[in-house]
Amino acid sequence: MNVFWDWNGTLCDDVGLSLEAVNAMLEKRGRAPIDLAEYHTYIDTPISKFYERLFDFEIDPMPVLSAEFYGYYGSHAHTLHLTEGVLTVLEALKQAGAKQFILSSSHKDHILPLAKEWGILPYFEAVLGAEDWKVGSKSERARTFCCENGLCPEETWFIGDLLHDYETASLCGASCLLIPGGHQSEAELKQTGFFCPNVCEIPARLGLKP
Repeated sequence: MNVFWDWNGTLCDDVGLSLEAVNAMLEKRGRAPIDLAEYHTYIDTPISKFYERLFDFEIDPMPVLSAEFYGYYGSHAHTLHLTEGVLTVLEALKQAGAKQFILSSSHKDHILPLAKEWGILPYFEAVLGAEDWKVGSKSERARTFCCENGLCPEETWFIGDLLHDYETASLCGASCLLIPGGHQSEAELKQTGFFCPNVCEIPARLGLKP
C-alpha cells in the first residue's frame, strides 16, 4: 500500500496561522479581516486564484503577496503543531507495511524543519515538496512520481484536506480520503463522497485491522 499525505491542513495543522497571515496582509492595506468561513469560501487552486479574490494584482502582484504571506507564516511557524491523532495513524500504517510519502505544493524548506522537529520524518519514503517558490500544482508531480516508481493505482491512496487532493488522486487513478479541519469546508469535502470525519478513522478506511 502507498499513502500520500498532504502537508498543509492535513499533517500540519496550519489553517489558523494561514488565516492570521492573510488578515495581517488585509490589515496592512486597510481592509477588514475575513473569518474562517470566508477563508474556506475563497480558497482555490492554484493559490493565485485565492489571492486574486482578495487583492488587486495590479497593485500587489502575486510574487509580492506570496513573499509577504510566507514572511509572516515563517516568522510564526514555531506556533504550528502536528494534527491531533496523526502520529498514531502514521505508526499504524508503518506497522502494516505501507509506504508513506509527503506530497505538498509547499516548498521543501517549509516542510523538512517541522517534520524533523516533530519526529515524523522517518515515517516517510520521500518528501515531495516544491523545489521552487512558485507554489505550483502538485498533481503532475504526483503523477510523474507514481509512474516513474511503478506504483499501482489500486494500491495507492491520497489523504488531504482539499478538493485538489481528490483531483490529484483521480489524475493518478488512485483512491482518496479527505479529512476536515483544514483549508476547505467540511461541506465541500463531503460532496466528493470520499469524506473521512476523523484522522483516527483512516486505518479502518484503508482496510487495516485494529
